[in-house]
Amino acid sequence: MDEYSYGIIIYKKDVEYEYLVLLRSEGWLDFPKGHIEKNEDEFDAAIRETFEETNIMIDKNDIEAFFSYTMNYSFNKGDEIINKHTKMFLAEYNNNEIKISKEHVSYEWLNYHQLLRRLRYINQKDMVYYAEKYLTRRDAINEINVEYMKLPDMIKTWRLSRNFVPGEGNYNAEIVFVGQAPGKTEDEMKRPFVGRSGRILNSMLSMININRESVYITSVVQFYPEKNRVPDKSEIDACFPYLKRQLDVISPKIIVILGRIAAQSLLGINDIKNNHGTIINKRYFITYHPAAALRSKAVLGKMENDFIKLKNEINRIKNQ
Repeated sequence: MDEYSYGIIIYKKDVEYEYLVLLRSEGWLDFPKGHIEKNEDEFDAAIRETFEETNIMIDKNDIEAFFSYTMNYSFNKGDEIINKHTKMFLAEYNNNEIKISKEHVSYEWLNYHQLLRRLRYINQKDMVYYAEKYLTRRDAINEINVEYMKLPDMIKTWRLSRNFVPGEGNYNAEIVFVGQAPGKTEDEMKRPFVGRSGRILNSMLSMININRESVYITSVVQFYPEKNRVPDKSEIDACFPYLKRQLDVISPKIIVILGRIAAQSLLGINDIKNNHGTIINKRYFITYHPAAALRSKAVLGKMENDFIKLKNEINRIKNQ
């Protein structure tokens, strides 16, 4: 029998990150979570359970959009084997007064190293490791972005938009997608791949059963070139160090290169036609930019085949 629970990892930061844990009467530490009820989605269940167990009311918009962690384990309940699936989200403490439920004895704020010593179960330790890594990487990416968005003020001959379009996604992503530059819609919304090209990318991800929320998406140049012109060499050279730093922080297993500009910048390859659908240096996967697929059904078909190959590469890496 399968059971499903949802909860929220609540964190705060002064000098370092600390996480809210609840002490159960049995003597072990836990996080606010519980079973889903009728007519609830997973977020509703996580928010309700967190409130019932801690008095902390989290707004859905304050939950980290690209974080989730699922713990799967089994236990015996009488003669029945229960397969438990617990999905946890992440949110910052909002200073609500903490009032624990009757299920728990007390609560504590513990940092990562304290949790590793105190938590009983390995899957809880793995989850906290994942959360700590996510938050640390998020901080590092934010520091890069603060520097990056000042670039227009540093270059007198600046010809790109002054709107910075940050990368977005899971900071623990094993797969990063790198495009050319934001388009007009991206420039307006300040999000990557949300226009027509983004819809193509989303459909490709859906085709191979990958959630967009699980990957990280960015571009070689993160400022819109007016009229969708190709960024020139000086613009690419100015922006590329920031891309390199992003990739170093996230450290993905696969970097999916979308189009010629990304291929040239990262690998020195200008020929997409003869290199698409291939893995280079065991890490870089080359395919067409979704904008090219918008212009040509033939390219769209090639890109679909590339993503099937990409799925095979992902499975190969997971099985290593």
